[in-house]
Amino acid sequence: MNYLYVFIDVSGNYDFSLKGTKYIVITSIMCADIYSGVLELYRLKHDLINTGIDIEYFHASEDRQVVRDKVFNVIENLSELRIDSVIVEKKKTAPKIRPLKIFYPKMIEYLLKYPFNPQGINVSSFDKVFIFIDREGSQASERDALKKAIKMSLAKHVGDIPYVICMHSSVSHYYLQIVDYCSWAIYVKNERGECRPYEKIQKLVNSEFDIFKGGNVTWY
Repeated sequence: MNYLYVFIDVSGNYDFSLKGTKYIVITSIMCADIYSGVLELYRLKHDLINTGIDIEYFHASEDRQVVRDKVFNVIENLSELRIDSVIVEKKKTAPKIRPLKIFYPKMIEYLLKYPFNPQGINVSSFDKVFIFIDREGSQASERDALKKAIKMSLAKHVGDIPYVICMHSSVSHYYLQIVDYCSWAIYVKNERGECRPYEKIQKLVNSEFDIFKGGNVTWY
C-alpha cells in the first residue's frame, strides 16, 4: 500500500490583541516515508540523556539551543520531506474572519492547496492519506475547528481516496515533533527575525504564503 502522511502544526497563539503573538503560522510536512530520521532522533534523545539532559521528547520552543541545533541537523537531511506554510499577520486579520469556524477553513485551504495542486503532490498515486495533528498545546475548541477545516479541505482535494485524521500527542510521534520544529523555525523568522533555524530547513520548504503581505489595513 502506498500511503501519504501529512503532519500539521500551529505556532503562535489565537489572541488577536497587542498581548498576543504577532503571527500565527500553520505548517504542514508531507512524506511517504515516516521512518527516515526516526532512528537518528531516537539515538539523539538517548545521547542527550547520557550527557545529563533529561529530555522526554523534542519541542522546539522549550528545548535548549544545543538540543535544537542537533534536531535541525537531523531534519535538514530528510530530503524527501515537503514543507508548506501559511503565515498570518494577526493585526491585519479582519474581525469578520477571526472566528474559528471561518479562520481555520480559510487558512487550511491555503495551506493544502499548494501541495495538492496538479504541480504538487500527485494525490491520486496514493492508496490512503493519513493526517496527524497534535491533540495538546491548544484549546479544545481550536483543535476541533482545525480538524473540521482539514476535513473540508481534503474533501476538495483527495476525491475518493480514503483518509484518516489522527489527533495524537506529539510525545508519541517523532514526525509531530519534526513538524513542530519546522513550524517554529518559520514562526520565529517572522515573529522576531531569527533566521538561523529557518536556514536549516529552507531547502525543504516548498511554499510560504504570507496571506496578508499586501494588506495595508491594521485592526489594532
